Amino acid sequence: MSNYSITALISIPQEAGYFFPDRHFQYICGNPLYKVMIDKLEAIPQIDKIIVNTDSGTIKTYQSRSGKVRVISVYKEEPQETELELTSDKVTTEMLKHVEGEHFLQLGPIFPFLKQDTIERAIENYDRYVINKEDRNHDSVFTIRALNRRYFDSDTDIIREDRPNTFLEDGILHLFNRTTFLANGNRKVGKKPDAYIVEEIENLAIDSEENYRIAIYIDEHRNLFRRIFSR
Repeated sequence: MSNYSITALISIPQEAGYFFPDRHFQYICGNPLYKVMIDKLEAIPQIDKIIVNTDSGTIKTYQSRSGKVRVISVYKEEPQETELELTSDKVTTEMLKHVEGEHFLQLGPIFPFLKQDTIERAIENYDRYVINKEDRNHDSVFTIRALNRRYFDSDTDIIREDRPNTFLEDGILHLFNRTTFLANGNRKVGKKPDAYIVEEIENLAIDSEENYRIAIYIDEHRNLFRRIFSR
């Protein structure tokens, strides 16, 4: 892998949204959700610094326990904003004003089953297809979710017989650099992005109490999901 370091960006507000405002502090996988996500980033050698945008006094204690983590408070979302806004270009723009460095990974804070291996493989893609001069075909990397469904066209009352793949930006992970972010008008997803598919279980977001209960069940019964968690 090329000789460079990555700065991770993650926004974790004290209150997140109307329906499940304390989601970041709910316990999952043995720890508060915010710690589960920060710990994943801390374990990746290629990540040199972790910048946490938060107004939470609890999370600010991380500055003393980890040399990688730095806490800032530069953007507070409006009450009507959704959780995925926490990885929006608007948040990124504000955070980059207070952070040095060229290469960045921005992580959505509510995906407890996102695997460390997935993050590392996405970084490998960034290194190979964005940084490496020999295979450079892209200017950024972002994760997507693949859906395979039959679609109903309400205008023609026809159900398609085939099952085309539809790819959705999931807001979990973005890898980009400052140069292309600024050149593209403050956008993480560049003009030639590399789309990295993330498994369905990794897309389970703690964005409602119902999803939280589902996640708790999955975590407590991992033996029933060997195919997923053995990889």
